[in-house]
Amino acid sequence: MNELKTRPAGVTVVAVLMALSGVLTVLSSVPAVTGAELPPWAIALDVAVGIAMFAVAWGLITLRAWAWVVTLGIQAVNGLFAIVSVAAAPAAWPAWIAIVIAAVVVFYLTRPNVRLAFGVGAPRI
Repeated sequence: MNELKTRPAGVTVVAVLMALSGVLTVLSSVPAVTGAELPPWAIALDVAVGIAMFAVAWGLITLRAWAWVVTLGIQAVNGLFAIVSVAAAPAAWPAWIAIVIAAVVVFYLTRPNVRLAFGVGAPRI
């Protein structure tokens, strides 16, 4: 049923951002990239989260309602952590960027046409 729906162009952008986040998460556990040795459990967690981000990206591309929900949750948590980071260090510009990205993604995914593409919410009459 989802295959018959038209995917809004912005959903592809959000999916690419989620996949990129997955790549960065996996890379964050590679000692040659980070310059730090992580315990095995941390590496396993990073790899698992990275794979999960790829799954969410696939879910977004295929317009799965669960991917819509998970993406909203991830962006909400990212935004909250970024707000805490800004409160602790107002000059931390990456945190400001994270806040903007989270806000834009949440705003976009909650637009009526995007919600309907994922089968979330009822069409307005």
